Amino acid sequence: MRVIDIVQTLAASWWLLLLGLLVGGGGALALSATVTPTYVSTTTLFVAVRGQADTTAMEIASGSNAAQQKIKTYTALAGKPVVLDPVVAELDDGTTGADLAAAVSASSPTASTLMTISVTDPDPVRAAELADAVAASLRTVVTTVLEPEFSAGVPSVSMEVVEPALPAASPSSPRTTANLAAGALLGLVAGAAAALARRALDTKVRDRRDLAGDGTADDLAVVGEIPFDSGVRRRPVIVRDDSAHAHAEAFRMLRTNIRFLGAGSRARSFAVTSATPGEGKTTTAANLAVSLADSGLRTVVVDADMRRPNLARVLGLEGAVGLSDVLIGRVELDDVLQHWGRDGLVVLPAGDVPPNPSELLGSGAMRALLDDLGQRFDVVVVDTPPLLSVTDAALVGEMVTSTLLVVAAGRTRRDHVATALDRLAVTGTPRAAVLTMTRRTRRDDYSYYAEGVKPLRGARALLRPFRGGRALLRRT
Repeated sequence: MRVIDIVQTLAASWWLLLLGLLVGGGGALALSATVTPTYVSTTTLFVAVRGQADTTAMEIASGSNAAQQKIKTYTALAGKPVVLDPVVAELDDGTTGADLAAAVSASSPTASTLMTISVTDPDPVRAAELADAVAASLRTVVTTVLEPEFSAGVPSVSMEVVEPALPAASPSSPRTTANLAAGALLGLVAGAAAALARRALDTKVRDRRDLAGDGTADDLAVVGEIPFDSGVRRRPVIVRDDSAHAHAEAFRMLRTNIRFLGAGSRARSFAVTSATPGEGKTTTAANLAVSLADSGLRTVVVDADMRRPNLARVLGLEGAVGLSDVLIGRVELDDVLQHWGRDGLVVLPAGDVPPNPSELLGSGAMRALLDDLGQRFDVVVVDTPPLLSVTDAALVGEMVTSTLLVVAAGRTRRDHVATALDRLAVTGTPRAAVLTMTRRTRRDDYSYYAEGVKPLRGARALLRPFRGGRALLRRT
């Protein structure tokens, strides 16, 4: 996955990052709230070995080295019963030697004769008192019990308090701010990992990158992106019902982009299909045909989905007689072609559902019908069944100049797209994808329309040079 893909994935899953941030930070705060605050107080001792006060440099150095060596022993001695038991006895509050030993720590910087004794306790005042008491007990044990006298009444080691313990102003634990930062960071990392894992495990097509960057369809051009429309059932032909809408503009952009497909053909014929049902192929075919006719091209749209015909319903026409009746010779083509709208769009419904749709669509009669329509019209749009359900679309795909594969974002699986492309590969015709139900409306591209500004009355005059020939397609 490229860096740009990672960034886009994280941006698209911002809510996971925010959730991780809130959960991590909230968890850290909750954990900090359950921990009893503790305070640390420290007292500092200066350790000296007799000889440091002598006059020669050698004696001074010798005494300092001796103190540094002994102080390592004294730091370990600070937590021993011989030092702590007198303190426990003086407290007489139920504190045990083990409890006090767990709260006491001693250390000394390297090459130093200073020694620090620290005590941790929930009460800052008590922590300071215990630190001083332990230091006093250690001083007594070392100077009067363990170390021999230098001379009568003169100890060989002296320990002096240079910095007494003071009650701490703030607790040492929990460190709420640090915990909050660490929890928020861990939550953010967990959210990012979840977003990337979700993207890696997602088998559905989400955007055009899934059709051109994962190896399943690396030669599949995306010629259109149709935004999701919650009102598609109420107004399926958005190009007619609300021509200023962003979705209508998306179909006009699709009309412009397909001018390169099948270049060189005298007439253009497009089979519109999908991998599975419910991806919007019929709606796409209908709106594309309307937008082509609106640009001045003589357009016919054929409902070749004779298993579940839906085009006549979408366009509001009677579809009882149509393609199937023409293919079996029951009626003449001119008798079932229906004019729709004011721009010369012609519709050929599916007609009665036959028992053998594949045989009819793969017959010579179907090929002759498409050739006849190609001579009469500039563009032929054929709505076909889904590729993974039946072979009808592949049969029709061999008879047209291009195939448009409709892919529903968030619904279609990438492996279904790959299988559909394998079935289309045998036709040898150019193919391209139309991504439908996208969640991004590309407002910048459609801002003129999305803001509700109506087109200028004279805008249609700009298209007149393209009328009658078809110039829009033939010039390519």
